[in-house]
Amino acid sequence: MISYFRSILPSRLILLIFLYLAIRLPLILLGIPATRPELLFMLVGERMADGFAMYRDVYDNTAPLSAFFYWIIDLLTGRSYLAYRLIAAALLLAQALIFNATLNRYQVYASKNYIPALLYLVMGSITMESDMLTPLLIGNTFIILSLPYLVTMAREGLDNSRLFIGGFILGLAALSYLPLTLFLLVGAFAIIFFASSTFRSFLLMLCGFAFPFIVLMTYYLYTGALSYYLEFQLLQPWHLKPTFIVPPADIIKIVAIPGLVLALALFSMASLPQRLVFQVKFQQLMVVWLVVSLFVALTRTEVSAGSFMVVLPTLGYFSVFFFYSFRKVWMLNVFFMLLLIGVVVLRYRQWLGLSSILSVNESALLLPENPAPEISGSTVLVLGDDISYYEHNKIATPYLNWQLSQRHFGNLKQYQSVYEIYQNFRNEAPAYIVDKAGLMKELKYKLPSVFAAYEPTQTTAVYKRNR
Repeated sequence: MISYFRSILPSRLILLIFLYLAIRLPLILLGIPATRPELLFMLVGERMADGFAMYRDVYDNTAPLSAFFYWIIDLLTGRSYLAYRLIAAALLLAQALIFNATLNRYQVYASKNYIPALLYLVMGSITMESDMLTPLLIGNTFIILSLPYLVTMAREGLDNSRLFIGGFILGLAALSYLPLTLFLLVGAFAIIFFASSTFRSFLLMLCGFAFPFIVLMTYYLYTGALSYYLEFQLLQPWHLKPTFIVPPADIIKIVAIPGLVLALALFSMASLPQRLVFQVKFQQLMVVWLVVSLFVALTRTEVSAGSFMVVLPTLGYFSVFFFYSFRKVWMLNVFFMLLLIGVVVLRYRQWLGLSSILSVNESALLLPENPAPEISGSTVLVLGDDISYYEHNKIATPYLNWQLSQRHFGNLKQYQSVYEIYQNFRNEAPAYIVDKAGLMKELKYKLPSVFAAYEPTQTTAVYKRNR
């Protein structure tokens, strides 16, 4: 089967898309359980659609361009897990096809083929997190779009504006997911390998990268949100001690198949004969891409199998070397079929009754059952990390991300923090408060004009505003 995709005839593209939809669509239509990240994205989009400014009125560290996408989706569909998952599936398909088209256009292989897109889509469907429209998935799209503008040969009369555009697109990727700023290193190596004037070219790319940030910060300056943006997003410290929201052993189970393919591909690449100069330089650039993408994946605040989605372009690129290294085609077809079966079994393990054998603990990603069924269709504020109370309710006040909300609730001994809480509640008082942090007693004492109106209900830690 893999040999069928060694050609770029239209029939191959049709089969490629059909195979991808056959893997993904049944999972979407069967109904994957609601997840915490998706609910968070919906809350951000919903809050912005209600007219509240990101960072100033929504305390969260979602990147601004990703928040913009969630805002647009909420305007069009409202809260819809189906819409988010269909868009995520379409985005992954677009990434694979654009990346494959770039490789074929620049003739980085001996012959044009669809194998990179095939491996990109199959391996990109191996985890349930690929069904989520995450900032990393959005940002990775811009990384792929920037590649043709960074890989620029030194020709007479070359239009250097391409490097500015490439840097600009990298800036959009960083505005979608800030750690993707590290791909400036990929751009720098691309300039070293391909550009004629290294320093001037790097300045062009850097100016392009900075341009969208300058425009955005100017907008936030005039809307009074610049200090919030700097505090919540741009100047957040990098944490090199990530938290594993999925146990490392379970992450290994999921990434074992793509990891095996990547290892075999790198080994096969080393044994291939020397090729054209451009192809060798492009290969070196993709090695840098692989190192940077692994660093981005492993230094996320929360690491899971979905963190490795950023490695998919390099996996797709290097896989061709493995699938061209065998002379016996039947062996490649058997190997690919085993890979495909492994991905399908892993994704459909629940419906195949294999959950006990292939157990993967992804409970930290899933939303629990409604913890307060008596609260529905109302406004709620949760003093704590549990956002599941918002699944059937709307958030009131800016305090979405509890960690960022500590700038106020973690400093109740300071007058300024108490005053800002008062201002936020005066503008927008929720009907219910869920006190997971045990702060209501202190809040009632320090702000009786606001919190004295909230009385405890029959549900533990839930308070209802009576006046």
